[in-house]
Amino acid sequence: MLACSPAFLPYPYDNKNPSNIQQNVGYPFQYGMGPPRPVIATSSATSVRVSEKNRPDCLEIEPPCSSTRVDEEIILDRPDEREIDDGTTGTPWVVPSLDSDDIIEEPKSGMEFNLFEDLLSYYKQYAKKCGFGVMTQRSERSEDQSVRYVTIGCARGGKARNKSSNVANPRPTGKTGCKARINALRVEGKMRITTVHNTHNHGLSPKKSRFFRCNREVSETVKRVLDTNDLAGIRLNKSYGSLVVGAGGFENLPFLEKDCRNYIDKARHLRLGAGGAGALRDYFMRMQYKNNGFFALMDLGDDGRLKNVFWADPRSRAAYQYFGDCMDGIAPKAIITDQDRAMKNAIATVFPETRHRLCLWHILKKVPEKLGSYAAYRSELKTQLMKCVYDTQTIEEFEKCWAGFINTYDLHENVWLKSLYVEREYWVPVFLKEHFWAGMSTTQRSESMNAFFDGYVHSKTNLKEFVDQFDSALRKKIENENHAEFQSFSQVIPCISRSLIEKKFQELYTNAKFREVHQQVIGLLDLDPSLLTSDGVMKSYLLEDEVRIEEFTKPVTFLVDFNEEDCSAKCSCGLFQMRGILCRHILAVFKCNGIKSLPDRYILDRWRKDIKRRYTFIRSSYDAGEQRSNGHRYSILLNMCYGMITYVADSNEQFEDAKKRIHEMTECYREQTRNLSQIQTGSNAGLMTENKNTVGSSQQVKSPLVVRGKGRPPSLRRASRMETDM
Repeated sequence: MLACSPAFLPYPYDNKNPSNIQQNVGYPFQYGMGPPRPVIATSSATSVRVSEKNRPDCLEIEPPCSSTRVDEEIILDRPDEREIDDGTTGTPWVVPSLDSDDIIEEPKSGMEFNLFEDLLSYYKQYAKKCGFGVMTQRSERSEDQSVRYVTIGCARGGKARNKSSNVANPRPTGKTGCKARINALRVEGKMRITTVHNTHNHGLSPKKSRFFRCNREVSETVKRVLDTNDLAGIRLNKSYGSLVVGAGGFENLPFLEKDCRNYIDKARHLRLGAGGAGALRDYFMRMQYKNNGFFALMDLGDDGRLKNVFWADPRSRAAYQYFGDCMDGIAPKAIITDQDRAMKNAIATVFPETRHRLCLWHILKKVPEKLGSYAAYRSELKTQLMKCVYDTQTIEEFEKCWAGFINTYDLHENVWLKSLYVEREYWVPVFLKEHFWAGMSTTQRSESMNAFFDGYVHSKTNLKEFVDQFDSALRKKIENENHAEFQSFSQVIPCISRSLIEKKFQELYTNAKFREVHQQVIGLLDLDPSLLTSDGVMKSYLLEDEVRIEEFTKPVTFLVDFNEEDCSAKCSCGLFQMRGILCRHILAVFKCNGIKSLPDRYILDRWRKDIKRRYTFIRSSYDAGEQRSNGHRYSILLNMCYGMITYVADSNEQFEDAKKRIHEMTECYREQTRNLSQIQTGSNAGLMTENKNTVGSSQQVKSPLVVRGKGRPPSLRRASRMETDM
């Protein structure tokens, strides 16, 4: 009969009493580094001397053991000069087991194991203590898919083959043609070792055994931690660092950071599906099944490749009705894009009444590339360009400033500047201020519109990344909105003046928007409007103000046109048109004319907190971030374990009792799982087939072809000044 050795401790086996045990004791689950499969030993339970020919494997040999039981600490303290490199001489080995009271016997003919997994576990642990890696070199299976014959050998067996295309730079190889191996055959339902060859032709090193691939395993508990952190957006190096700290050091982890990274990559692939476009289509189908208000449309080409995609969740569709964006036949008031000619033409065709504007940030980002070669760029050229863009307040001022800029630096032939001037109505701030943009805020658009554009950007680069991140991004935006709504409901920002206008804003606006109003109220204290012209009910005022950009301050004169009849005003700063709040210049003119009541046109519904919007009552459906079938049960049990740990961690007696009980339960459930697996072996053989068809659709959706992005290719990039000088 075969006997199981005691369970293995989740600590390095080179140290009898690891110093970090006390640290790990209090950790809830020790990252799943619990006992692997128990080692199966023969009934003799006696140590067997290993002949000089039968010795274990790896890169270098640790100090050999004597033929009797030897304390592991003595082995580690032996001098380096006794290491053996050729694997042909030295004192016979006695291999200590993972438990300090037993040993792992050398493999020999006649050993029997109930399962192939038991045989593999035994040989792996034997190899780990000796210092070499193992691999399954050959196996044959019966009709019931059980292993009938197997050869398990040293991982350095086989011939070295140079698979690199660059002969001058070959890849490193660990193959040395090592012949160390065991052969096992299933006899009367058990795996019996038939032949053994323990001679290695290379050095061995038990200290380095944890680096062999066969000894590295990411447990289910660690996978759970990695999955959770990945869904939360925590970088893998941070997750791995927390595992190292919790385990008490790198040497206590049975895996490397590379193994964690490989698992996360595989997990993402499984969550997202085989293809980018296919994964996106499956995501849309899942969401439509959860909520019939979810709308999605995929435009495919003749070859079945994805061309265009549009989607909207129910909450976003309802939110669009309040914020005037594109949806349900309502065209957006404004669209901001980069300088994409195709997009410009499409917007003009599809949304002819929509104001299309170019992103100023994208344009100015190109200035160093387009104008950096001019000698005057670092002196005054860039400054003058920024002055034309930002310091002009009227169209006439801009035209005059731009002409002077072009003439001063002789830029008449610059093609890029010519194209910008032709499209100046699309990007120059002074032109944008001429239009009423109160419905479109660049700082606080609806959270749904933000999520839409965020998803669009991600989907252009990697559809799989978008599918994985879209739900979490939308969920976070909704949570931020709910929290901000709670703050506006439960807290009030005090007024700093007795102005009834400020009081009105305090009552109606959210706290976030009222803070912006606050800053304008503070600023009007230093303003003294001077009447420039008066023509009937129309008045024009000049206001001297200061504009602060970081630590720089410059004086600026603003013009406010005021209509006494309907109390309407327009300022050259364009703050209300751009940001949706009254500027301090208009507030100063109101104060100068004794305006106590705020006109309704200057109170925008999108900033009000007293309106109960319908979309806030719509519950959003999210894709299942937890793809594991046992995820719910796992979370419940984990929380229960946390509760138990709270009571037992402070008492050594309770700690020892809890550890014993948990160990007994683990062994019980492990044995039940093993027995169930044994019963089911072969029962499902041939029943599993691969289904390559996508559920719910007969047509395969192909991902868009990868094309080179716009702009100069890397091989033709502009060289830096340093590279040119060199």
